[in-house]
Amino acid sequence: MKLCASRLMLCVAACAAVMLSNVPGHAMGPDRQSVYLTVAGPLEVVRQGADHVVTLRGKPIHQSKGEPLTAQSYMSVGELDDGFDAVLLRRGLGNVDCPVVYDLVTVGADGKSALVQSFNSCSRLADIRAVGDKLYFVLENKAGKTEVLEYSDDDRKRSAPVKLKKSALPKAETPN
Repeated sequence: MKLCASRLMLCVAACAAVMLSNVPGHAMGPDRQSVYLTVAGPLEVVRQGADHVVTLRGKPIHQSKGEPLTAQSYMSVGELDDGFDAVLLRRGLGNVDCPVVYDLVTVGADGKSALVQSFNSCSRLADIRAVGDKLYFVLENKAGKTEVLEYSDDDRKRSAPVKLKKSALPKAETPN
């Protein structure tokens, strides 16, 4: 009789664990939204309740409190030995007045990471281009006017604060 009772208790415990793991807010651990294998190691976007955390090799490098972070684009830029990987994150849900706000996380083979927060001025992202060792973001406002923002990896390499600067798209090179 003892064997049957302990099997019943084990079965009930297993069923309860499965049922609780499917109930929102009662998950057994973090909810991995995205995983990217970058030149600096695994980069993950993890949901923890209402918060989101971006980790590099398991260590937090960016967090949003109460706003979702969704990985929108992953890019490898430049040469393998001296380039970088970039993940464009969409933050929040947006609305009619301000559709989306973006954060950019970049990492290099040197293990250093950089974060550019909130670089959208309520415009739509029309294009992203990697040219050489730079990233260009083309934003279009409601009136149709475009603005180009440039990311250069030099500041990340120096561990300096990183900002995007206004720029123009480089001219296309014509082959000889």
